[in-house]
Amino acid sequence: MTETTEADDDWAGRATATVVGYVDTVRSATTGKALVASRIAVYAVAMGLIALVIGIMLLIVLVRFVGAIFAAILPFVEPGEIWPSYLLLGTLFLFGGWYAWRKRGK
Repeated sequence: MTETTEADDDWAGRATATVVGYVDTVRSATTGKALVASRIAVYAVAMGLIALVIGIMLLIVLVRFVGAIFAAILPFVEPGEIWPSYLLLGTLFLFGGWYAWRKRGK
């Protein structure tokens, strides 16, 4: 009768652990990076859409606020008219775009 050690009896467990270790290494090197990249892309798109909606809402609030300020200050502007805010904000955007256009070549 030969004496066997516990290490000799567990060769199947060690082989399985080695194979699983290699598979995990290959998986983390390939699909791990792809999963992280896809999560980043999804979150970036979601944050971009949320920022777009918030930006539009803030622009609407700004137009209404400027319109209310002009209606309170200027006697010829009726409450609820927003053409002065369109004029002011359009002029600001015009000069902002003009400034950015001049800086594009530098």
